[in-house]
Amino acid sequence: MNTKFYKLRRNRMVSGVLAGLSDKWKLDVTLVRFLFSIFTVANFGIGVIIYIILASILPTKEEIEAEMYGTGPRKRKEAEAIDDNDGWFW
Repeated sequence: MNTKFYKLRRNRMVSGVLAGLSDKWKLDVTLVRFLFSIFTVANFGIGVIIYIILASILPTKEEIEAEMYGTGPRKRKEAEAIDDNDGWFW
């Protein structure tokens, strides 16, 4: 089971944090937004601070999939230089 949290560009209103949480937990995005608003009001706005922190550090789901499946930019591996004076086995 993948335990990484992510933002989602689809169904986002501000930065996609709540859309990513609803996609990860298989919940309706409206329900997650409603629960977040209740949490924010009940805790005197601490939810907004948490949202800003998550919006700045969470990657998008597309970025995670690009890393997993190699659809991102290609990376070249550094090859070890071959020395002509090296022996075959030593």
